[in-house]
Amino acid sequence: MLQVINGSLLIYFIILCALNVLISHLVKPIAACFNKPSYEERTLWAEILRLKTEQKKMSMKDEFAAYSKLQRKINKLEGQLKDDSQSRMSKSLAVKSSVQIILQVTLALVTVISVIWFRREPIVTLETNLFPLTTFLRYPSDIPNAISTHVWVIITNVSLRSLLKPIL
Repeated sequence: MLQVINGSLLIYFIILCALNVLISHLVKPIAACFNKPSYEERTLWAEILRLKTEQKKMSMKDEFAAYSKLQRKINKLEGQLKDDSQSRMSKSLAVKSSVQIILQVTLALVTVISVIWFRREPIVTLETNLFPLTTFLRYPSDIPNAISTHVWVIITNVSLRSLLKPIL
């Protein structure tokens, strides 16, 4: 059985580890804010739709010159729209990567600083003695059968990753 010694630290480190595991899913909505089509792209798209509806009203056989002129204009605008959207997508990928790296580094720093700050605070204690592992699990704490913060972070990270792997 486990006896919780420091419940607030237990919850704090579980939340930190959960954020660390879910970081790739948190980046998607953040990066989506920067991935919106520009005003020029929207106007190009509206112009293409307008030209296509105008072209559908024409008879290809009767007005071939005007029809093909509209088709060339549509092709030109679609090429321009494709170029704009590709540049936007490459910028979006750069933003997504940057946001993910920034969040990972921030969470890693917070986790490392927290583990160093609370290194002597045990999170939980075990009722039974796990003789060969006791010293490793409680280090640097002096409480017997305790689990220290850095071991708790490792256990929580491994547990959350293995539990959430089928879902993610």
